[in-house]
Amino acid sequence: MTTQPELGIRRELSLGDVISKTFELYRRDFTKYFVIFAVVGVIIGIVTALARLVFVLPTLPSNPTPQQVSNWFPGFLGALVLLVGLIFIVTVVFSPIAQGTAIKLASEQIEKGHADIGTSVRFTVSKLLSIWALSIVVGVIVIFGLIALIVPGLILGIMFSLALPVLLIENKGVLESMGRSRKLVGHRWLKTFATFLVVSIVIIVASAIVSAISGLLGVAGPVVDGLLSAIYQPLFPILLTVYYYSNLARITPLPADQVQTAQTTTAQAGMKFCPTCGTQLVSSATSCFQCGARLN
Repeated sequence: MTTQPELGIRRELSLGDVISKTFELYRRDFTKYFVIFAVVGVIIGIVTALARLVFVLPTLPSNPTPQQVSNWFPGFLGALVLLVGLIFIVTVVFSPIAQGTAIKLASEQIEKGHADIGTSVRFTVSKLLSIWALSIVVGVIVIFGLIALIVPGLILGIMFSLALPVLLIENKGVLESMGRSRKLVGHRWLKTFATFLVVSIVIIVASAIVSAISGLLGVAGPVVDGLLSAIYQPLFPILLTVYYYSNLARITPLPADQVQTAQTTTAQAGMKFCPTCGTQLVSSATSCFQCGARLN
């Protein structure tokens, strides 16, 4: 597909390697990731703070009468809908830019060893309509799965978890990206769940700390929250990108010349390589423990 030099991922990574590679990429270009998420976070924070000032939620007096509750509820509901709606719209518009840019940055790091934030932002903006469409389709499917039974919802979430990296990296359509994601995570359901769970726990803990800090700052809280959240929010899209390349390496056969060279190099060491995924195996192996391919 593309050459993968210094940071290239040429084999399927273990869970620990995926996490390690995620933090490695994050450290290498921390400033770029932080800037894009900080800008988006501050924009959302400012809009949230202004919305709270404009759409003030009415309060009930102590021990309200039924009549007071009846008079209060329509005003409360109207203000709440406007407040939540405005915040939701701004978040939906700007958050995909940060998420997509982080995926593109990580992809460029992996494939080329360097990344340009301006190019990544422009590319992501050009794909916004596709990103929104993909988010809506996958979101609706997963939500219905969660409503029906929680487990199917989780399975669907895992199944389509790599659709966004596919859309941005392979430049596929919405439905093609979903199908490709399903293929990439196939036979790796538990590993995929465990990988996302580990990073999710880190993000949840960090989010709780940031919320506790910003909650003490009143009106300025949402802005501070958006700024501090930029420290940990890039982790998940970077993880998605690393995991995408890890699974891509698993299902993509090595070129014939590379397999032949590798087999020749290790022949005298009593080792051989899987012709499908390139995994190094002992000479007596009859099948590949990584991809399951049968060996001659």
